[in-house]
Amino acid sequence: MQIGVDCNLAVGNRRIFVVAEDEIARMAVQFMLHDEYETHEFGSLDVAAEKARDWPPDLMIVGAELLADDEALTTRFPQARLLKLMEGDAAGDAAGDGGGEIACLYKPLRLESVRSAVANEFKA
Repeated sequence: MQIGVDCNLAVGNRRIFVVAEDEIARMAVQFMLHDEYETHEFGSLDVAAEKARDWPPDLMIVGAELLADDEALTTRFPQARLLKLMEGDAAGDAAGDGGGEIACLYKPLRLESVRSAVANEFKA
C-alpha cells in the first residue's frame, strides 16, 4: 500500500538521479521518492553521467560533497534541475553553504520535506 502518494505524480514519467557518497542518504532519498518518480541512485557523478546518456534525468539530487564544480555539473547534465543534499537544517543551515541559486535538501531527511522539495523543483 502506498500512503500519501499523489497518483498524478506516480503515473508521470519524471526521472530523478540521486548522487551522493553517503550510501544511506542516497538510498533513503531513493526509497522516499520511488513511489512517485522513477528514481535511481549512484555513488559517483561519473557513473550517473554514463547512465544519463541513455536515460537523461529531469532532476539531480547531489550530495554537497560532490558539488565542487557546479559548472561542470551543469555541463554534464544540461537538461536536469539540481537539488543539493546537505548536512544541517533549513533554519540554522549548519553547513553554512545553503545560499545561492541551487535549492537545498537538508538532513535529517524526512518524507514530507523530501517530497515537498522535489515537487517544488518540478513546479518551478
